[in-house]
Amino acid sequence: MPIRLKLLVGCLCLSLVTLGLGVFAQYSQREAGGLATRIYDEALLSLSYLRSAQNSLIQIDRDDLQLRLGMAGLDGETRLSARSALSTVLPDIMADLDVASERAMSPGGRAKIGEIRTELRSLQADFNELPPGEIQTRFSEIDTAFDTAVEILAGDGYRFRREVGDLIEASMRSTQAAMAAAVALAVIISLLLSRMIVPPLRRAVQVAESIAHGKLDNAIVPRGHDETAQLMRALATMQGSISEHIGRIKELMAKQADSYDSHIALQNNRFEAALHNMTQGLCMFDSEERLIVFNRRFAEMFGGLQIGASARQVMLDPDIQHLLAPGPGGNVTHELPDGRMIATSRQAIAGGGWVDTFEDVTERYHAQAKLSHMALHDALTGLPNRVQFRERLEDVTRTRRGVASTTVLCLDLDGFKTVNDTLGHPTGDALLRAAAARLQSCVRRDDLVARVGGDEFSIIQSAGDPRLAAEALATRILAAFVEPFPIDGRQICVGVSVGIFVTAEMAEAGEPIDPDTIIKSADVALYRAKADGRGTFRFFEPHMDAGLDARRQLELDLRLAIDNDEFTLFYQPFVDVERQAVTGFEALLRWHHPQRGLVSPAEFIPVAEDCGLMGPIGSWALEAACRQAAEWPSHLSISVNLSPVQFRDAGLAKKVETILERTGLPHKRLRIEVTESLLLQDSSKVLATLERMRDRGIGISMDDFGTGYSSLGYLSRFPFDKIKIDQSFVRRIEDRENLAIIRAVISLSRAMDLTVIAEGVETAAQRDILLREGCHEMQGYFFSRPKPADELALTLLSAGGQIVGLEPDATRDATGEVVALALFAKPEPEQPLLLAKLA
Repeated sequence: MPIRLKLLVGCLCLSLVTLGLGVFAQYSQREAGGLATRIYDEALLSLSYLRSAQNSLIQIDRDDLQLRLGMAGLDGETRLSARSALSTVLPDIMADLDVASERAMSPGGRAKIGEIRTELRSLQADFNELPPGEIQTRFSEIDTAFDTAVEILAGDGYRFRREVGDLIEASMRSTQAAMAAAVALAVIISLLLSRMIVPPLRRAVQVAESIAHGKLDNAIVPRGHDETAQLMRALATMQGSISEHIGRIKELMAKQADSYDSHIALQNNRFEAALHNMTQGLCMFDSEERLIVFNRRFAEMFGGLQIGASARQVMLDPDIQHLLAPGPGGNVTHELPDGRMIATSRQAIAGGGWVDTFEDVTERYHAQAKLSHMALHDALTGLPNRVQFRERLEDVTRTRRGVASTTVLCLDLDGFKTVNDTLGHPTGDALLRAAAARLQSCVRRDDLVARVGGDEFSIIQSAGDPRLAAEALATRILAAFVEPFPIDGRQICVGVSVGIFVTAEMAEAGEPIDPDTIIKSADVALYRAKADGRGTFRFFEPHMDAGLDARRQLELDLRLAIDNDEFTLFYQPFVDVERQAVTGFEALLRWHHPQRGLVSPAEFIPVAEDCGLMGPIGSWALEAACRQAAEWPSHLSISVNLSPVQFRDAGLAKKVETILERTGLPHKRLRIEVTESLLLQDSSKVLATLERMRDRGIGISMDDFGTGYSSLGYLSRFPFDKIKIDQSFVRRIEDRENLAIIRAVISLSRAMDLTVIAEGVETAAQRDILLREGCHEMQGYFFSRPKPADELALTLLSAGGQIVGLEPDATRDATGEVVALALFAKPEPEQPLLLAKLA
């Protein structure tokens, strides 16, 4: 703050104090004047009017009144004249008393005046009746009352005067206190101004005197932007300028006096700067192995040093003395006992001695080691990665001995994708780490276990009998993966499939050995193991290549089949044998391959599930089936199988509802069939999807019941309303075990209020046994093979084929519309099987 502004603020503050003191004094004077006015208005006026009233009463001639009253007994007119005189004076007296009462300062004064008024009115009223002596007495009492009232009003005036005196004294004291406070405030403001202005000026004077005496290293720190700060900056500039000029003068004098010494000093400074700013430690020894130069970094690396010490005395720690041992030059990296990595370089000096440089490369070494490890290891499991696996494989195949003893195993976790999709990637990662640890526990120390892909692992094993050792290792691995993995409080079960390639066998066959061929062959064996049911191992055989190529071609053809509209649906009826009626149809997917013709679903559906095509294929099949069923009579239902892969889609239920809306098929006419393998997925998500479908009126059937993972818990938890007895039990229904299973399923369905249907019925004997056991709804070749939609009506109306059937006299009404179909089995045409009510 500038000094001018500081002074202005100080004067303003003092002016405000003076103004406040004047306002206070004026207020006190106004209070005193008000009190004086009140004394006059209330005390003096009240007493004056009271005296006036008393004087008016005294003016009545008591002697004359007494004389007249004494004669009143003889003359009534005389008494009346005296009363008239009193009535004439009394109003003036009353008026004076009213004013005196209004101006009275105390309630006692007003009360006494009131009593006088009352006495006067009473005297006036009773004047004629009172005897003369009583009238005189009453006048005396009233006069005494006047004296008493005067004394009261005079006492009030005295008391009020005393209060005024006290108030004036208090006002004087307050005024004195205000004056004292104003003086104190003025002193404080003066001190503050002095403190704000004088010290900086005093500091500026001190600095100026110091500069004048030749001291040019004064610490000058300007603060603020006022005049003193500007003065301090000017002094700092002046000091710097003087110092600079004196330095230049001294430098010039030194150069002129001894230019050579100046040059040497400059070189020494440059040398010191370069030496001590090196990132490497440096030391120099003369021809007598004595330390003559070292820099700061060297001292930081190895501790306190002393010029002139011998090379063996420089480092006191015996574990690192070898770093300075005399010897030839060169570059060497040493690992110290404390873990540091030190790179040393030695250069000999002409005439004897040497220079050593030392660089701490610990961080660089560890960074390179970490990068090397990351380049060769999997970040998730810590196992060697595909690069290290291939390098190891190249190493072992370079020698004949390595080829003769090496076996490569390729492994793939069965069911890992389901775990990863349903439980999340963190759980999948934890499962991969646990699987890697379990694999390492199965191999020997010299074997290499590598993670080469998502859930793919590879092992390089060396053994004297490679085939036998590989079989034993694969058996151990399969046994180890039988135990579930405890992951995040869950017991997760995954299997493993193993493909094995023995390099010695290919070498004996004269085939060329290279890493690509080995890896490809092991992968082929792995595919064969997965195709044979998973959870097993297979050795590579030359004919497997053809199967793998065929599978790859099948996958390519499947992708084209979606775009080329090569899929179609066949339909097989559900037959209620007891009612002799067709209740609905099951939609069965077929693929018309351009070259191969019809391809079995058992061949292409697993491939579609593995390569991610099951979703679009399943959606197409569902919509095509619903669109076709919408054209049938309303009592016929359509049953469609959904793959477990489709249930990984959280929006599956919504997609089904959208298809029903788009095709116009009522919800109750659609039935979804699921296999028992679906129940192994995340049951909560699957349950939510099935319950949403069931709530919309869609039927839910368990297909192939009893062949997989059947559990009463599944039937009670999931919203099934129909069970399909698998055809494997129906096909051999004569066996006691199969018949017992069928009976148990039928009994279970009745107990749980579920309907049951048997599939795969091919003979009349099978039909009759099922009827006898209480199963009335059936499906199979005995009734009809699966047919395209455009052949269904032709089949039902035709006499050829497995189902024949329209009796011309009883199946059409008067308009010719089909109302009934009589279906017969071809082997026994005389026995009707069912009546399909289609109209």
